[in-house]
Parts: sequence; structure tokens; C-alpha cells
Amino acid sequence: MGCCFQASCTSGRTVCSQDRRTEYGELTWERVKEEAGCKTTEFTNQKIYDDNLIIRLAEACANILEHGDHLDYLRIFGRWFVRFCSDRNYDKMLRITGRHFCQFLTEMDNLHSQMKYGFPKMKSPSMVVTEYDSRGRANRTRGNSAGGGAVLLYRSVRRGYSHYLMGQLLQIANDFYHLPLEVTILREDHEETPYCTTFRLDFRNDGFVQEMLQRRAGFNRTSLPSFTLGKLFRLFPFGIVLGPELKIRLAGERILQMLGKEMLEADFLDHFTIQRPHVKLTWESIMMFQSVTWEVESKKLPKINTTNVMMPDGSYSSNTLSCVNDMPTRRGSSQAPWTGERSSLESSRGLLLKGQMYILKDPGVALFLCIPLLNNLVEMRETGLFLNDLSMHDLSREMVLSGWHHCSRLQIMYNRAEEDSNKLEDAYMKVEEAKTRADDLLYSMLPRQVADILRQGKNPLETCQAFEEVSVLFAEVSLMEDQDLTHTVNKVYQTIDNITDQYSVFKVETVLGVYMVVGGAPEYQHDHSAQLASLALHMIKQSEECKTHNLRIGIHVGPVVAGVVGMKLPRYCLFGDTVNTASRMQTNSQVGKIHISEICARHLEKFNFVTTFRGKLQIKGKGEMNTYWLEGRKESAKSSWK
Repeated sequence: MGCCFQASCTSGRTVCSQDRRTEYGELTWERVKEEAGCKTTEFTNQKIYDDNLIIRLAEACANILEHGDHLDYLRIFGRWFVRFCSDRNYDKMLRITGRHFCQFLTEMDNLHSQMKYGFPKMKSPSMVVTEYDSRGRANRTRGNSAGGGAVLLYRSVRRGYSHYLMGQLLQIANDFYHLPLEVTILREDHEETPYCTTFRLDFRNDGFVQEMLQRRAGFNRTSLPSFTLGKLFRLFPFGIVLGPELKIRLAGERILQMLGKEMLEADFLDHFTIQRPHVKLTWESIMMFQSVTWEVESKKLPKINTTNVMMPDGSYSSNTLSCVNDMPTRRGSSQAPWTGERSSLESSRGLLLKGQMYILKDPGVALFLCIPLLNNLVEMRETGLFLNDLSMHDLSREMVLSGWHHCSRLQIMYNRAEEDSNKLEDAYMKVEEAKTRADDLLYSMLPRQVADILRQGKNPLETCQAFEEVSVLFAEVSLMEDQDLTHTVNKVYQTIDNITDQYSVFKVETVLGVYMVVGGAPEYQHDHSAQLASLALHMIKQSEECKTHNLRIGIHVGPVVAGVVGMKLPRYCLFGDTVNTASRMQTNSQVGKIHISEICARHLEKFNFVTTFRGKLQIKGKGEMNTYWLEGRKESAKSSWK
């Protein structure tokens, strides 16, 4: 079903967020959003999202949940979308679309055609049943006579939505028609737009087939006297007869009067353009789309009646527009009909016709039985039509008069709704921008994993973790002489922060000119010591180049306990002897040097870093310790490891 709501405001994104959150929890949903690149996005019914977003969400679900591939999740999303429609009472329209499932499929294009007026930005797909039978392919192989199926041709400007549609079809067949359904993709063509997919649907279809056979039998039994097409077009004054070569053989008297008799025996496409369905006009496409509403627009402007009327002062004036070229361009929302400023159909100046293409096999012609699309009296004036030109057996007269009565009120409501929608969309954009800034600030204060836990309202104690082994770095920053203190300090720490962001480490805090960084927490890294050593070397190199500050760095490796401390101003803190020892390494270091403990040196040797033995030092609170200088890393390791 693409579904008629798929192309409206949310394209099913809100559905995915609500059902996914319910089934797998808020934390999993946040991980999925982050994986899909929409971490700060809040899904609403009032906003239109990128078409590829639902594909990325499905891929993210497959990567994180590890149950099936992204196509499985697209089908799940399609099922959830039908549930979403049912929960909000949108299913009432879908349930009355067709008595049988096959009728439902054949009517979807017409339903999309009607819904475009309520959803002007809708990118509705096209669905056509090209074949149907009472014994489906799967049922024939099983020997089951109570089966059937259909071949469905699906076209859409959205690429990759075939499995999303499959999920919708499966859910609709189950919920609305209580039918088991099997869906198979026979062919996919993604080379040209619109993208085309051919499905084979296997389901119990004998009821629809029997109804069609009875309808044909009843039609064949009817005996009518000789009835010419000329008489038919008195009933359909805007109708057109096409031959297999797509030339206009006959047309109604009103359309000939408005567009000229030269259109007879001319190619249909020389005088009209196809607005809907979105197919190339061929005899085969007419046969395929007989049950679909066609909309065409004349390339030639209607001939406007310019009969002169005597005015009270004795002069003569045209009773309609004075010149065809003065006809204003139509647009999506009409002004009040009495202003005469604009009419209601979008970006069109030709005559718009809407109706059904129907093929008569015996004479071998196609009938386009149509009526003009006119929403109000302004459009009648523009096209030079009068009420007596419209048929009495359809509702075209009532539609025009009804539009005249209600146009003003509808216009005001439309303008208000459009204004409210724009304000709401702007408000959501500002909310997302503010949420992004808040998240960036939060992630700069706390590790991302810890911040996500706290955002769910959990107790900070739940963030506490014990790590058997991490690396801790302390760097003392001292400014050189003759420097502007405020400006230089800010610039130095910004530079160090930018360097730190390039490695898989976390900046814990800055206190009294000492910069503290941890590697391996809160997310464990097997190469945490190497990441921190590379950071330290980078910091020393940068300080030597900029010549604004000096650094003394110390590193130690060992166990710690880490977690968020405080409620009013929460901080991610490390506790344990490892922190004290790393601090002692820094205080006993020298300017421009990286002082490391013996256990840290053993770790770094595994990653091809170069260290030299400094000697035994008396460390406060630790006694005598073997310590080392970190000199760099081997050239062979620089290109293979970062």
C-alpha cells in the first residue's frame, strides 16, 4: 500500500520510534538513533523527514539487535505503520476501500489521487494489479484449489521501499481481510525513476474472481439497441475516443468547442499531457490502468467566448476575459472566488480533465470518459465554461456551486493551518537545535555512555564501575613569561582539548593547571596505554611548536573505581591508588618530558613505544620505584598504528 499515509508527514518514522521504544526499551532506541545518524532527532507527525532515514534506521536495528538483516526490519516497520494507522483511526478509510483484498489493491491508486489534496507534499506511489487468478502459484504446487493471487506492479520515487510495502501488505491482509498472505518479489528495476518492483501475492482470491466472472456474464446478457458513440458523447460532452495508434478519433462537442476541431485525427499527446498515472501513454498502459483515475491537461488554452455584451451606456464589452493570455496561473490554494485574483488548481493554465480510460474490445477503441476539474466560479470564468456546459448526471455542477459557497471559509482555514504548520515546524527545528547544543555540552562534561544512562533518570550510583586496568595521565601546564594570562590560558586548553578528541580517551578534569585524562574508562580499550602515550607525545610536540606553554606529564597504569559524583553539579571521577601514583609521576617529571611507571613502560613496549630507564626514585607515599621516560615510538609502528 505504499500506504496512502506513507507519503504524508512522517513517512512512518514516528511509527518506528514508538513501537521500537516499546518493544526494546528507550536505551536501545537511543542507540539505534545514534547509529542511524539522527541522535538528536525527535520524530513527530508534523515534520517531513529524509526518505533514506527509514533505511538507515533499519540498518541500525540490524547492526545493534543482530536479529536478521535490514530488510527484515523494513518489513517490521511496514507492519508497525499499519498498526499506527489503526491506533489513530486512520484504518476506517482503508477498511472500506475494497470488499476483497484484490479490490483493495486496485483502488489504492485512486485513493492516493484523492488524498493528494489533503497532503499536498505527499509523494504517493503507484500500484497496479496486472494479473489475478483463483489458484495461486504456491497453492497449485500444493494441490490446494482454494487459493489464488495477483501480480502487483509498484512504482515509487523512493528507492528501497519494496520490503517496507511488503510489511504493510502482510499486516493489512491479516488485520482487514483475515487472509494468510505470501509475498514474493519477481523483479526489481532501480535503474530509472520511478523505481519499479513487481510482486507476486499468493492469497485466497476465489471470491474476487467469482465476482468478476458474474459481472462479465451479466454484462454479456444485456441486450441494447444500436447505440452510436455520437449519442454517448452527448452524455459525456468532454469525452474522447482513442484508437490503438493513440490518435483522437472522436471527441465530445464541448471539448471540441473549447480546444478546436483540429485535434481530431491528431496524436493525443500533441494536445494533452498526462498528469496521473505516472506512466508513458501506450495502448498497453491504458489496458493496465483501466481501473485507475486518469488526469490530463490540455496543452492548448481553452478558447474563451468573447461575445460582446451591450452595456447600459450603449457600449459593448466582453462577457469574459478579454484575452486568453491574461488568464492567471492556477495555484494550489484558491483566493475567495469573488476577488477574481487566482483559481485553485496547482500551476496549470490548460483545461484539466479527470476520468476513466476504458477499452472497448470489439471496435478496438479506448474511451476516456471524463469531466473537467473546476473548483469554483473563477475557474469557470477563466475557461469560458457555463453551468449548462456541464453534465447533469454527475456532480460537476454541484462541485462548482459548493466550491463557490464554501471557498472563502476553506481558504481561511487552509491559510491558518498552513501558518500553524510552518510555525510548528520552525519550533521543532529550534527544539532540535537546542537539544543538540545541550547534548554537546553534556557530552563535554560526562562520558557519552554515562550521560545516556543519566538521561534516562537512573541513579548516578548505577554508573559506578570497577576497572581492573586503565591508564591515567596528568599534565601540568605552565605558561611562558610575558603572556596575556586570560587569552593564553584559554587558547592553550582549547588546543589540548582538540588534541585529546583525536584519541580514544576521556578528559576527566582540569584543576589548578593540571590536565587529567583517562584511557580505558568508561569504555574499556585493549590499547588504552598506547592511546594515552600517543596523546602525551602529541601534546609535547605541540607545546614545543607553539612556544606558549610548557608541559610536565606523568602516566601510570592500574585499577580504579569510576563513576558520577554529585547531583547538582555531577562529575565523572576516578578513585584509587592508580590516580595518586599517576599524579606522583607528573610531579616528579621534568619540563617537556613524559614520566611513566615501570608497569606502564612494560605495557608500552608491547606497542613498540621507546622508553628509557630513569632510575630508582623515592616517590612520596609509595617508597622507592623504578621509573622511565617515554621517548617516542618506533618508525615502523607509526604507519601501522595510530
